[in-house]
Amino acid sequence: MSNVYKLTEKLLSYNEEASNRLKVVKAKEQSADFYEEVKPYAETFFSLLDEWEKAVRKWILETKPKYVHFTQVDAATENLHNVILQSFHKDTRAKQFSKMYISNKYFLESILAEREKGA
Repeated sequence: MSNVYKLTEKLLSYNEEASNRLKVVKAKEQSADFYEEVKPYAETFFSLLDEWEKAVRKWILETKPKYVHFTQVDAATENLHNVILQSFHKDTRAKQFSKMYISNKYFLESILAEREKGA
């Protein structure tokens, strides 16, 4: 199950990176080039996200954590997808982005907290 935790740590890092990227993009007032930056980055990230989603679903079935559920995985997957893509665009709404970023961070950290409990 350590794979779930490693993948979760990577996603937490991507989430943080996206937040920092959006700050830079907004400061520059220029969106990233789709083919040069967004597409290659997104392909790598989405592959990782897919691997994480499968691993965490299996982990939930096997360990039955008390505070981690499939609906949360669905929401986190969608939010992580949106946060990554929106972090490249200068017109991203900061408040909405921030809510998704915080939600992602909280959920991913709650999975990591299960490691401390021995799940």
